[in-house]
Amino acid sequence: MKYTLTLIAIFITIYQSCSSQATYNNKPVTKRDTVFENAFSQIDSNLFYFPTKFFREGSDLPAYKNFRVNWYSKQLIALKEPIIFSDTSKKEIYRFTWLRSFHNPIAIRIERLGNDFKVYWKLCNGAGGYAPGKLIIDRQKVIDKSDWDEFIKLLDQIDYWKLNTIEQTFGTDGAEWIIEGKKLNQYQVVDRWTPNHGSKYYLCCDFLIKLTGLRIAEKYKY
Repeated sequence: MKYTLTLIAIFITIYQSCSSQATYNNKPVTKRDTVFENAFSQIDSNLFYFPTKFFREGSDLPAYKNFRVNWYSKQLIALKEPIIFSDTSKKEIYRFTWLRSFHNPIAIRIERLGNDFKVYWKLCNGAGGYAPGKLIIDRQKVIDKSDWDEFIKLLDQIDYWKLNTIEQTFGTDGAEWIIEGKKLNQYQVVDRWTPNHGSKYYLCCDFLIKLTGLRIAEKYKY
């Protein structure tokens, strides 16, 4: 009898665990749903996704120097993304990391290796301004050279490789639109807060969103 009860208890535990993993709340996160401090706890410095030197403008405070790097890295870890700046492959890689304050964090990566072109996209069920949550979308597809060429054309229109990493515009709500680029021995990261709809920077990122087929209403493209 005790053996039977033990088996039943184990079965119930496993069932509850699987059920909790299979469900998630995909609604926008509010400040009441999570604790801000917990979202940006210090992570292992070996897992920084960006060289900290790129984010030192605006303040000499040591805590500020790594604030964005910690925040962005935590989100990219949850998205199970590779670290680009230290990549030693022959790939040319660009990644758009989209961190909206109250909506799902998204990473879209477009790569070229010789004459092969691919786009990868991932989405977590948390929020870009808080805890990222769990990875719920992880997809990829082969794209045409024309898609790659169009994206590079949009990058050229914003003079991507000459842009400053950050600018003075910053806000409490909104979203971070981060574009990383790596080719040969070059690496660049550009971070813009809630770019204006229709701006060249916006169009560059929006092209990647549309390339994935993700259906995101315009009002949520902030």
